[in-house]
Amino acid sequence: MSGMSAYFIRRLLLVPVTFLAITFLVYAILRIAPGGPVEQAEAAMKIQAARGEAGGSGGGLSSRNDLMLDESALKDLERYYALDKPIPIGYAQWLGAAPRPFRTRVPAANLEKDAATFAPLKELYERRAKLQTELDDLLAAKEYLAAKGAVWRPLTEAEVKDLPKHVREKAEHLAAAGFGKAAQLEAFLAPHGLTWANSQPYKHLERSPETTALLDQAGKLLGALALASDLERKLKDEHGYELSRDGLIYQVEPRFSGILQGDFGRSYTHSRGVLGLITSRFEISLIFGLTGYLLAWIVCVPLGVLKAVRHGSVFDSFTSFLVLLGYSVPGYVVAMLLLATLAANGWLPLGGYQPPNIEQLSWAEATLERVRYMIIPVTAYVAGQFALMTMLMKNSVMENLTADYVRTAFAKGLTERRVIFLHVLRNSLIPITAGIGGAIGLLLAGSFLIEKTTNIPGMGLLGFEALLQRDYPVVMGILVLSVLITLIGNILSDLVWAAIDPRIRFGGQQA
Repeated sequence: MSGMSAYFIRRLLLVPVTFLAITFLVYAILRIAPGGPVEQAEAAMKIQAARGEAGGSGGGLSSRNDLMLDESALKDLERYYALDKPIPIGYAQWLGAAPRPFRTRVPAANLEKDAATFAPLKELYERRAKLQTELDDLLAAKEYLAAKGAVWRPLTEAEVKDLPKHVREKAEHLAAAGFGKAAQLEAFLAPHGLTWANSQPYKHLERSPETTALLDQAGKLLGALALASDLERKLKDEHGYELSRDGLIYQVEPRFSGILQGDFGRSYTHSRGVLGLITSRFEISLIFGLTGYLLAWIVCVPLGVLKAVRHGSVFDSFTSFLVLLGYSVPGYVVAMLLLATLAANGWLPLGGYQPPNIEQLSWAEATLERVRYMIIPVTAYVAGQFALMTMLMKNSVMENLTADYVRTAFAKGLTERRVIFLHVLRNSLIPITAGIGGAIGLLLAGSFLIEKTTNIPGMGLLGFEALLQRDYPVVMGILVLSVLITLIGNILSDLVWAAIDPRIRFGGQQA
């Protein structure tokens, strides 16, 4: 096996190792960072509750037992995103290397067909609902609470004031942090004989002549509910079926489903599959990124050669001023300047990537309109690339012009054009080709600031919004594709590099 083959095999073998290291690191950081999907969902519910209160519809988070219901729903969300698992196990499940439970609703046809099988579950749901209703009715009059197999009463205002100041303040602080701190809040209050619900502390209801009858009846109902829960767990373990809060029956079975199986998960902000969501934005970012990248090559390579040949001339100084000016101004600022000048005067569109009535246009008209829509964002894309690529090309050409083989070529009487384009240009392209791999990842990822400024729904904007909204599946899905494209692109850069320069032989052998 040649040194080149061994080198590229080693590079290919390093791809999965690097991929696992990068994705695990990002997954762990996202899990640790505050403001995950649970907190986002909780915030959305609070906003919804606030709007409901503002609209006079009542309800909201301050209504009785709402936090207990929200807790159940949010635990479902935690389980869906494997947030209830340790980070290594959650990562393995996301990757598809470890099974995770999948809940599939049993169709109505199957419920009718196997009525005898599902009868115990339906009876269990009806029994549990009846017991819960009786318990709620029993405690509602006194505003008591049933939790953790016991009955709790709310503290009076005087009792709350009598609590140690540090206990009261820390409990309020943890409660304000929402569901993410619920476990910590419970652990903090437990040694004080307290719990927290409905935005206030509760304590055990003491047995007294006035409460004995209520506690006895509540104890029977709580015992019956505990038996019902045990029976539900037994049915789940034996038959794999689970009851939802609203009585729907789900089949729960472990399944390998993750990135390795092509399952990128589901976005909770877009309510659709992540892979379909990303691929729908792929085309937009690819068109703009590829156009900008090719345009940079078409303009910068000849410009760099021309600047090297005319080094020190007025043309060289003037073009250096222009490319450095473009490099010093961020791309999104270039987009804003063009929008404020060209687009504001109606010469170019104010944003978007295609006209809204493109289906009604002819092919030629649609193509022309697409080009008009691309001028501002593509100009912003390439503004920063011009300077780097042009100056890199110029310096590389100037370095090669001083090489011995160039002086030899001139000594043989070859023309300047032939020496430059036949001998110098090929070697001068080597530093630029080294960046092809990274550029492939960048042109597909897009630029979120430019896409945000010009209102282009591409990959960059999708990733930016997903990061703000802590949409973990979308963030990780974009990361997976970006990492794979960049790693493979780097290997492609090596191949191109070796093809352009025969002197380069990876693996320790050089011609």
